[in-house]
Amino acid sequence: MYSRDRPSGLSLRVNWHKLNLCLHEFFFIMLLVRYILREHIAPFFTGLIFLTFILIMNKFFIVIWDIVGKGIPGGMVLSMLWLSLPSIFALTVPMAVLVAVLMAFGRLSADFETVAIGAAGKNPLTLMIPPLAISFFIAVGMVWFNNHILPDANHRLKNLTIDISRKKPGFRLQAMVLVRDFEDYDILVRDIDHKTSRIYDITINEKSTGRTILSKQGVVKSKGDIVYINLFQGEIHEIDPHDVSKYRRIEFAQHTIALPLDTAFIRKERTYRGDRELSAWALRKCIKDVLVKNPVNPSQNREIARLLVEYHKKFSIPVSCIVFILMGVPLAIKVRKGGATGGFGLSLIFFIFYYICLIGGEELGDRCIIPAWLSMWFPNIVLGIFGVILCMRSR
Repeated sequence: MYSRDRPSGLSLRVNWHKLNLCLHEFFFIMLLVRYILREHIAPFFTGLIFLTFILIMNKFFIVIWDIVGKGIPGGMVLSMLWLSLPSIFALTVPMAVLVAVLMAFGRLSADFETVAIGAAGKNPLTLMIPPLAISFFIAVGMVWFNNHILPDANHRLKNLTIDISRKKPGFRLQAMVLVRDFEDYDILVRDIDHKTSRIYDITINEKSTGRTILSKQGVVKSKGDIVYINLFQGEIHEIDPHDVSKYRRIEFAQHTIALPLDTAFIRKERTYRGDRELSAWALRKCIKDVLVKNPVNPSQNREIARLLVEYHKKFSIPVSCIVFILMGVPLAIKVRKGGATGGFGLSLIFFIFYYICLIGGEELGDRCIIPAWLSMWFPNIVLGIFGVILCMRSR
């Protein structure tokens, strides 16, 4: 009886053989995972540096265009660029994930390594599991980033812009550019000396009254939260809104216009935060407050729409990391030509598509033309469906 229950030598050899096969399979998978992930490291950082450089240079030229020759210290310019980096990273990190997956799998596919893996009995699509898992953690990290680092950076950038506007009241004015930054006034100047804040050949349209003010020269000054434009040697043209046949022309030697800065400028300590300076939870609270004060149809309330668009943006962009892996792996395997270089070029095409959808969707969502959630999730939905179709065809 005892000897009958003892495992035979053949049974032990079979069990040992199975264990050996399992260990071999495990180490093979671990080696494959390490190899796949290692292939993503260089393309990820290459894409991140390249895309960040492109967007920071775009921001640099915008800043330079706005402040060049206006007597603003170089340190402030560098601070503006530094504080702009988080908003750029919020977009370039997910895009770098797309660059990495297309370049990595593009090279593997071009070198027929995916074919070799398939010949070893592994479905090439299972190779997306390691980068998919990593993309999940990147997405979680970016959600945290978008709700903690990004709002504070945007708040500090806004404060810096306000400080510049107070110290240099003519900062917002540009020669031969119609400025609509002030609530009730459109301002056009032919020339401006930003060092002395003197402006020349000024045309000001007062929207509430329909008056047009013309002046040969003026001086821009600020006091507290008010910008004062002192005009000299000018005229005021006014049409009676009740009787358009009545027209008045008033000449003046000196005339002063007080321009209160917008609501973000009114608070001296600047504790107020705009929608891009709030976390998702703070945005939800703002939406509830707006609904209490103005309980109209939420879909027709532009303020609520603007807040909801910003709320969904904080999650939709990080989730794109996962969508890009889902789409990128089967696409790179299917398109073998070009290898890593072709993958980089392909990623730029999707980057442009995603960026256009994001900017256009935000504009449409803010105007209540489409639902706020759709405005931010549309590119993810489109690319996600595209990725699922590619996966099904690659099986």
